[in-house]
Amino acid sequence: HEVVGKVLASFKGSFTTDGYAAYTAFGDRDKHPGLLHCGCWAHVRRYFIEALGVASDVCYKFIDEIELLFANERLFKDMSATERATNRQKTSLPILNRIYAMAKRVASDAELMGRDLLKKAVNYVNNQTESLRNFILDGNAEISNNLCEQRMKPIKLSLKNCQNIGSEDAAENAAFMHSLVESCRLNNNNPFDYLCSLFRKMRPSLDDVGKRALLPDRWIPEC
Repeated sequence: HEVVGKVLASFKGSFTTDGYAAYTAFGDRDKHPGLLHCGCWAHVRRYFIEALGVASDVCYKFIDEIELLFANERLFKDMSATERATNRQKTSLPILNRIYAMAKRVASDAELMGRDLLKKAVNYVNNQTESLRNFILDGNAEISNNLCEQRMKPIKLSLKNCQNIGSEDAAENAAFMHSLVESCRLNNNNPFDYLCSLFRKMRPSLDDVGKRALLPDRWIPEC
């Protein structure tokens, strides 16, 4: 919780996470104005996929509805944030209401809730109703944190190597380089070409605007 607080101390906007308890306190918008905590629907879907073996009929109903949410996001991809928020309110909110209604019905069925994996999935939805709904409030909010997790995957895969990194200062430098490389991939830039260009252009005399222009989302490959 302390680490998350430090990361979000100067942040304003929406952030999307799984159901880890350290994030839940930041859902209080009175105590944390400017922050919109959104739950991750990819994690919800994953729990119902895991429960298919114990209640396939019920789980497929949830999975089908969740897929409609993601289908909407694909349709809204090229819209402005304002248009996206409007369309989410119009088309995604009814889907959310159906999912929440199903979750309440299943939660009241003792026989179904006796199946541990299904119980885990349903409780995950019922315990995070507000945060899972929040993405419809902000057109810039993400419906899942998949993009972030995909960027972190290479770091997790190299965890054993990172254990020998040497010091906390070296770890910060390595994290910075990981961030640059993954940002290149996210922006469809070749990391090697980008880093070669960065090392040639980076100067101590550059101001913040000049440095910002060298980040992967602004960098233009040289011919």
